[in-house]
Amino acid sequence: DYIVKPFDTPELLARVRGVLRRSKEMKDESPLTGLPGNVRIQEEIEGRVSSGNEFALLYADLDQFKAFNDHYGFARGDQVIQELARSMEDVLEELVPGDAFVGHLGGDDFVLVVPPSAAALVADTIVQRFDDRSPEYYDEADRERGWIEVLNRRGEQQRFPPLTISIGIASTQRRRFAHFAEVVAVATEMKNFTKSTPGSSWAIDRRTT
Repeated sequence: DYIVKPFDTPELLARVRGVLRRSKEMKDESPLTGLPGNVRIQEEIEGRVSSGNEFALLYADLDQFKAFNDHYGFARGDQVIQELARSMEDVLEELVPGDAFVGHLGGDDFVLVVPPSAAALVADTIVQRFDDRSPEYYDEADRERGWIEVLNRRGEQQRFPPLTISIGIASTQRRRFAHFAEVVAVATEMKNFTKSTPGSSWAIDRRTT
């Protein structure tokens, strides 16, 4: 950005603030995926909560990802994360263009914000596309076996099933949230619930209180 002389002080200050704001926003992004990071995620959710407008928060992560990284290495794990990020962006662009947000908390954890009416379709589409793509991340022999073998924390060889994705959803359609931590806690609870069953899945909180 630049300013042509002569300039006035208010314009200069406005430009400087704009540059500083953009610089801050650029720094708060995942170096792996380029998606907004923790600060912008919190700001997005807090803004939605304080506005009173309805929204749904989707909290997603991968199951068996540590075992996958241990077996294949971080380079292939990073590829999985990058492709998942792009897939999420594509899904939002197709289903809720201009009315959604996706951020990368780090590791295999992602947060999406969408209209409540679109939450189920967005979650279902992300799950289906990940399951379609997931087998390609494995070597042929592992794919045919249906598992990989990795040393567990006890130093024993343990078999792990293929990668799956779990998504927990908190929505303001049935209840209101007072702050950022509350909505994240509900989405986390739903995500953990989905992990009690095998395979990729999603769950939405339908409680009113």
